[in-house]
Amino acid sequence: MNVLTYNVHLWEGRDGRMDIERLATIIEHSQADIVALNEVLHPVETHFGVSRPLAELANLLRMDWAFGESNRVVQMAGWWGPVGNAVLSRHPILDDTNHYLARLPMTQGRNLLTARIAVEPERTFTIFSTHLDHAFEGTRLWQLRGVLAPLRDYAAEPHLLLGDFNTHGPTGPNSQRLTPPVVRVLRNNGYVDAYMAAGEGEPGTFPLLWPFRIDYIFVPQILQPQLQSCCVLTGKLIEQASDHRPLMATFAWN
Repeated sequence: MNVLTYNVHLWEGRDGRMDIERLATIIEHSQADIVALNEVLHPVETHFGVSRPLAELANLLRMDWAFGESNRVVQMAGWWGPVGNAVLSRHPILDDTNHYLARLPMTQGRNLLTARIAVEPERTFTIFSTHLDHAFEGTRLWQLRGVLAPLRDYAAEPHLLLGDFNTHGPTGPNSQRLTPPVVRVLRNNGYVDAYMAAGEGEPGTFPLLWPFRIDYIFVPQILQPQLQSCCVLTGKLIEQASDHRPLMATFAWN
């Protein structure tokens, strides 16, 4: 089973265009079974009316979808709308829940989307998709308290926590001393950074002046034996489609 996390930059590519077919091509070629999306606008308003790129993307991929908004509206060049997190799945999404995270003064609204997926008739898998504050680690730590609260109910069940955590991630076995507080807190709560555990290739998910990693897939210890690999997807189309690169983990599901 392939699980992908991808910040789609409010639908805007590096060329300034909203190109849903381009994103669908990237996800289709990744062979992802489940996708967590960040910076999703849904629905989208333009000067010509209302559109639903998230539903369009799901239809192109023949996937179920769920969306949770973060209680804020974002204005882009030519389109605007509520922003939040989404989940796409090749398996049926049974139900979804949106959790608003604590909002400190002068910070943006953030949320945690929970989607329970029927991967088999008698087995479910739960995805938690979030996007933490972009500015301060202290704010991210405060928001993380709200992320961990609902996760405690799933401690004994298969689940993953994915998304853009906006904290610079370690990239190799010699970087343990540089592990940021957000990652340390999650590790102390029983979560494994999939890339640190099974990472392959270039780690940078945010290729600004130099690539660094701020997107994560966190795996509970009960699921770690099924983790086979984790890698950042690259390519010409990916470099055009968003300011982030997708991160994918592969699990043995038996």
